[in-house]
Amino acid sequence: MLRRWAIWLCVVGVLAIGLRSLKAEDPVELPPFTRIQGLIDQHFREYSQLRAGDIITQNEVRFLFTKLSATGWVVEDRDEIMKRVLPSGAPLIRVLRSPHGTKFMRQVASDQLIYDRLERISQEPSGQRLLTDLVKLPDAARYAKRKTQPGVPDLIDFLPKDRSGKTRRVKDYDKATENIYTINDFNKAIRRSYYAATAKLRAALAIEPITSP
Repeated sequence: MLRRWAIWLCVVGVLAIGLRSLKAEDPVELPPFTRIQGLIDQHFREYSQLRAGDIITQNEVRFLFTKLSATGWVVEDRDEIMKRVLPSGAPLIRVLRSPHGTKFMRQVASDQLIYDRLERISQEPSGQRLLTDLVKLPDAARYAKRKTQPGVPDLIDFLPKDRSGKTRRVKDYDKATENIYTINDFNKAIRRSYYAATAKLRAALAIEPITSP
């Protein structure tokens, strides 16, 4: 009986020492954010067609996470971030990546919540067709303003009327969708993820080491 008890104590002691060793071997810090930001900047420079404020797609972001993993930081919320970036086949991407759409996009990119409003319009019945035709107009940008000038219709006014003949209401039209549209939006999401990971790592390292009985 005493022999079994001694053996059990030895096993527990070995396991405890092993756990402490594993904890000591874990990374104690993430790569500096300056390195992360530099890698992101370099990545997007490879897409020479992109300018500041241009809309981005999942195809332009996907491989970047592999590059970030090579630095020693695996982005835990990668899938969530990816879902917030529009796929290349999204209606709004199809419109804004056309020659006329790209010109229009760069005229309105600085407008607050412009991509949020455009995406909501693109999801309405006939919305994608409306935007496809609109971006061909030389003065298309003035119709996309958050508040148009008196006498100038906005995008909702161009949508087909509802059954009662009234201007259609677009739900949450003036609110953010929480999607990621631009490189700047992506940078903000990555920064939040990085500092959340840093806080989590520090909390884990603050746990008292296991001691043998």
